[in-house]
Order: sequence, then structure tokens, then C-alpha cells
Amino acid sequence: MRRFVIAAATLACVLGWTLSASAQGFGKALKGTVVFGGKEAPKPEPLKVDKDQAVCLANGPLLSQEWLVNPKNLGIQNVFVWLDPADGGAVPIHPSLKENKQKELTIDQPQCHFHPDCLAIRQGTTIVVKNPAPINHNFRWTGNPAKNPGNNVNMIPNSSFKIDNLVADSFPVIIKCDIHPWMSGYMRVFDHPYFALTDADGKFEMPNPPAGKYLLKVWHPATGWVGADGKKGTKAGTPIIIAAGGVTDAPKLIIDKK
Repeated sequence: MRRFVIAAATLACVLGWTLSASAQGFGKALKGTVVFGGKEAPKPEPLKVDKDQAVCLANGPLLSQEWLVNPKNLGIQNVFVWLDPADGGAVPIHPSLKENKQKELTIDQPQCHFHPDCLAIRQGTTIVVKNPAPINHNFRWTGNPAKNPGNNVNMIPNSSFKIDNLVADSFPVIIKCDIHPWMSGYMRVFDHPYFALTDADGKFEMPNPPAGKYLLKVWHPATGWVGADGKKGTKAGTPIIIAAGGVTDAPKLIIDKK
């Protein structure tokens, strides 16, 4: 009986230490919403498609993806959000997120637009670029010349290729098709898992974030850097304190079209 009590007490101590260490070091989730600062959601405008119209317009007009705002809650889609340390250094990574499980992601080009046209990836992920269309495209990507200098690949119909050398950087990687100039998009690459693209409701969530003081960085393709007050050019980010063992709600982030 005594051995059982001792063993049980030892097990309880070990479990208690494990749970306590986990709770002290990381939160359960970081959640937030990015909303449009205007009174009404802007309507996507038609793009000027003046080449290969039979293919590009086969499913109807192509609309600008620059402002994707939900008219119900004014949430903005495709806003890049991520964590940076408040005091420099590396971001601690939860044990369950150490391995990059996104081995491959795809960028497709149906009807002369990139799908998706915004992509957030972790360093080490391979990008598969496809051209299923019966017309030629070219896929040109450019970033920071010192880290992601990019390339330009001609893509014949039903072709594909892989990009497997993108590295983490504070600069975005711009993607374009010069044959069809209205085609453009952005990629951002990170060296940790605490990043997100907002969904159709403008919402984002990061599981198991590190507890403590951090900077919440926000970047929208149409406006660039954005702060919690909606002001542009705030590259420094918004200070945020992530609670250990719980769910942290980020301050509502507002982006104005002006």
C-alpha cells in the first residue's frame, strides 16, 4: 500500500510539473479579427482583361481580389498576421509545432488568376506552381534580393514546377504573370509557426502561442503595414501579452481603404 501511495504521489508530481510547465510556457490559442474601417464593404471591381479573353473570361468577368471584405461583419480576408519577439531573438515554438507539417502547397492558375493569390508559408515548404490552362503563362517571383531573389519561369499549357528554396524574411515575395499583367499576388515566409492569413470573416487563430510579451505584425497587400489603430506604416507592430494556459484575444485590428 505504501509503495502504491508513493508511486501515485510521484506520478502526480510528474504530471503536475508537466502540466504546469506547459501552462507557463504557452497559451492555448491567439485569436483575432481584422475589419474594414469604412461603413460599407467595397465591391470588387472588374479587371481589365485584354488578352486571351476566350480562356480568361470563360467563367465570367474577373474581379479584383485586392479588397475582399465580408459585407456582414466587415471582416477582411487575406491579411497577413504574425508574431515577432518584443525584445528580439527567436520565437519559442511549442513541442507539437516543432515539425513543419506543410510539406507542399499549390498555386494554381485557372482562368488567368492565381489561386490562391496570397500565401503564408513556413520555411521549408515546397510551392508547386501549376498551369492547367490551354494558354501560356509565366510565373515571376521577386523578393528581397539577399534572401529570395526569385526567378521567372515560362509555363506552357498543362505544366508545373516547384519552388523549394524560399527562406524567412520580413519582405514579401511578389508573384506576377507578365503575359497577363492583372495577375499578381503575394507570399510571406516565416521561420516559426505563429502566422496566419485571415479567413472570409477576417478572423485568424494561432494555436499554442508562446506566453509573454510579443509584437503582432499586420500587413495587407493593398495598404502595407497596419497598426491596431488602423494607421499605415506601423511596421513596429502592436504590443500584445499572450496569457499562459489560456486563450488570448488580440485587439480588434482596423484597416481603412484611404
